[in-house]
Amino acid sequence: MPEVKTAQAAAVEIQLDRDVPVVMRDGVKLLADIYRPKEGGPYPVLVMRTPYNKADAQTMNYAHPSWYARHGYIVVVQDTRGRWSSEGEFAPYANESEDGYDTVEWAAALPGAEPKVGMYGFSYVGAAQWQAAVSRPPHLACIVPGMIGSDSYQGKAYRNGAFSLALSQSWVFFAAQDTALRRKRTDWAAELGAQYAAIHSQYRKLPLSDLPEAAKETAPYYLEWLRHPTRDSYWSLHALREQYERIEVPALHIGGWYDIFIDGTIDNFNGIRERGGTAKARENQFLLIEPWFHMPWSRYVGELDFGEEAANRIDSLQIEWFDYWLKDKRSNRFAHQPAVQYFEMGSNRWRQSDSWPIAGAEAVPYYLRSEQRANSINGDGRLSIEQPPEHEYPDVFVYHPSIAVPALGGRSGAVPDLTPMGPKNQLPIEIRNDVLVYTSDTLDRKLAIAGEITMELYASTSAEDTDFVAKLIDVYPDGKAYNIAEGIIRASYRNGLDRREAVTPGEIIRYSFSLGPTAHAFKPGHTIRIDITSSLFPTFDRNPNALVEPGEATEADFETATQTIYHDSSYPSKVWLPVIR
Repeated sequence: MPEVKTAQAAAVEIQLDRDVPVVMRDGVKLLADIYRPKEGGPYPVLVMRTPYNKADAQTMNYAHPSWYARHGYIVVVQDTRGRWSSEGEFAPYANESEDGYDTVEWAAALPGAEPKVGMYGFSYVGAAQWQAAVSRPPHLACIVPGMIGSDSYQGKAYRNGAFSLALSQSWVFFAAQDTALRRKRTDWAAELGAQYAAIHSQYRKLPLSDLPEAAKETAPYYLEWLRHPTRDSYWSLHALREQYERIEVPALHIGGWYDIFIDGTIDNFNGIRERGGTAKARENQFLLIEPWFHMPWSRYVGELDFGEEAANRIDSLQIEWFDYWLKDKRSNRFAHQPAVQYFEMGSNRWRQSDSWPIAGAEAVPYYLRSEQRANSINGDGRLSIEQPPEHEYPDVFVYHPSIAVPALGGRSGAVPDLTPMGPKNQLPIEIRNDVLVYTSDTLDRKLAIAGEITMELYASTSAEDTDFVAKLIDVYPDGKAYNIAEGIIRASYRNGLDRREAVTPGEIIRYSFSLGPTAHAFKPGHTIRIDITSSLFPTFDRNPNALVEPGEATEADFETATQTIYHDSSYPSKVWLPVIR
């Protein structure tokens, strides 16, 4: 992040009021901890609404609330409905709009408060901010949502029809433990805790709907996710992307290149710039993209060190943001800097732009090629800027879900030792024959990309349904191959997320799918690589190669799929890279 300078907070004595009740419009009491300077005032208010325990206050990534209070703020950290100390029943996202409105207006009226409220927090806490903003509380002045998407289906529970297995199951087994304890079922909590600790074995259990009774009783919403495998009205109800017109506040969007929600974070930034409910909102959306995964935030991501420029300085930046909107300190960076600040990996430098996608990026096709076969690192697959000839033999591999290709790093969430996250050397999977490997010539000069990566794949399968996966990889001179971006498409969703259609075995189909956005500089001496396979497990569930509901598939449904990838003049498979000239 560009250098951040904030004035040192004086030795301010802080008063803490614990478990303060906030009464919602239906009478349910949500408890909050309030941190405030003992002297002076009035002070504007910062609100964090979390399902993850107000005493923790997301300190995995942020400074403690008392730190913010010492910078001249009243800080309210509240347990959301049905979580930890608060009353009510927990249903993800269902009550966050009304409860957010009521909490913001209550906070604005606190003794010693200046009636200006800002909100911060990431992941679900970021979604809680958006839900509050949609309800338009009069005293909400600005928000800082971190690492949250635009849609509850696409990019969260599912991606192009594939179920986000690792994120969903790990989150459920974590979140459900509190629900069990609230119901005084310590036996359930212990069972859920054991499942959470052994989540890697849980990922392989089928059917996915066959959870332990403790999980079914405490997290019924998980089964609802599985019962809605297409994007229907169940998902659109809480989709922010359909409510941008209701957003009326400035927002600082924080994203990470290895975060599962990065494309949705960018969608929110652009969507509110275009469709926000007020000119103030449309003209005051800012986007900051770090090289981070979901958490924790650090210069060290996966197996790479992105340098001092990638260190976590979010707290100081948020103070600048809140000072600007809540204290009218209009002399800081937000008065003059471009709307987009993004980290260019590879060069490990910050770049800025007035928009995203950035001006000057050109979509350049890189074609998949091979002379004999591209199977594994031992094959002769090439990634070429030259168009394929009239005829070139296709590449063939076999996918069986019982021996799925594992995900090494990538974009998942939320805990790196439980879910695949970040950059990791891909060689351990590139030795497999069910991974096609296409590598460019060695670069003699830097090649910088910034924008959306799109895969255009011509493929056939012997199955009635299957998955195709593509990864963009930076290959270092020593041979290590680090993943940059990845994408998946479930074949039966090729014509839309609202329906499933079987594939005709043997039919050559054009699949176009995103590997997500990124910004990366390939250095001289490096090569660019694309890997093609049919599984990214356990980031996504294993396709049984049959048209079976994701929650009901078992090993008995597994079919072997023979996959054929074409690359000739009639079927020119390629990846589109947004090259900065």
